Amino acid sequence: MKILFVGDINLGEYYPSIGNGPGTFAETNYLFSEVQSIIDECDFCVGNLEASITSKGWSSNNPEDLILKVKPSVAGQLKKAKFKVLQVANNHAIQHGDESFNECLKILDDLKINPVGLKSQKLVRVSANDVSIGFLAASDVPDNTYRDQDTYQKINEEFSRLVKESVSEVDHLVVMLHWGLEESPVPLPYQREYAKQLKEMGVSVIIGSHPHIFYEISKVNGFMSAYSLGNFIFDLCWDERLSRSGALQIEFSKNSISGKVWPISLKKNGSLPTITGSPITIDDNVVLYDNGKSVKWQRVRKVVYMAKNILKGKTRQKIRFLMSKVVSTIGISK
Repeated sequence: MKILFVGDINLGEYYPSIGNGPGTFAETNYLFSEVQSIIDECDFCVGNLEASITSKGWSSNNPEDLILKVKPSVAGQLKKAKFKVLQVANNHAIQHGDESFNECLKILDDLKINPVGLKSQKLVRVSANDVSIGFLAASDVPDNTYRDQDTYQKINEEFSRLVKESVSEVDHLVVMLHWGLEESPVPLPYQREYAKQLKEMGVSVIIGSHPHIFYEISKVNGFMSAYSLGNFIFDLCWDERLSRSGALQIEFSKNSISGKVWPISLKKNGSLPTITGSPITIDDNVVLYDNGKSVKWQRVRKVVYMAKNILKGKTRQKIRFLMSKVVSTIGISK
């Protein structure tokens, strides 16, 4: 069985790109056109869905109601791109409320796509060619709107117990984790330690998300860890490191795994993942990019980028967002 794993997917838009990001691009373009060749090599795709698919709240002029939200008319592109499993345990999943999130789950179900990472969710299992793969997901990132949310699974002792119980139920267990820090260019020590613990439990693959930066991929004795696959479709374009990514193909046999990764660049304002080089076989430790030693000044980079692109897309909503930040900053300073 061949599975293509990719990073964070936002088929909507973020603040600097309201009206000229992936959501707008998708109205007239197929977002996955430049990577369809490697999608077709695989049985199906797996990624991290970083924005709810919902029909609610689109008439609002409040930029907070428009960002990280996906129109249902765009969602069909996920099925065309052969997505079968999407992680929903992340800090933006329920950003627009329970009603929108529940609608998102219903839409995924209609598209025959399995959400993974719901609270206390049992193993999501996929079988083909006499090989069974199980998927579990969790997050340790505080939710953006509901810090005490109880909708998706947290990385905790309960999750570790679920992992231990699930390992024996499938040939290979894939654990998807939304973890780490956006401010870090490399995996944190606790991530490396938890990866070791999961390996000892019998997990075959770890797929990480949240930092929005593509980290190293390591393979040791039949265990593979991709600490962060970065962005795959996401309009975070103020730092080139946020637009460098990769697509990880893992081939699962009954008792072994092998993998290769394609370098990917996000074109068209984060809307169009594009292959930029030949695939690299993962035999030991693969580092696609030098991420430097620091990811500082992201807020400054974001403001500068937004100012340069203020006249693109929905200018009024962008200005409203900037004004709200100015007011908030003044209020804090007082």
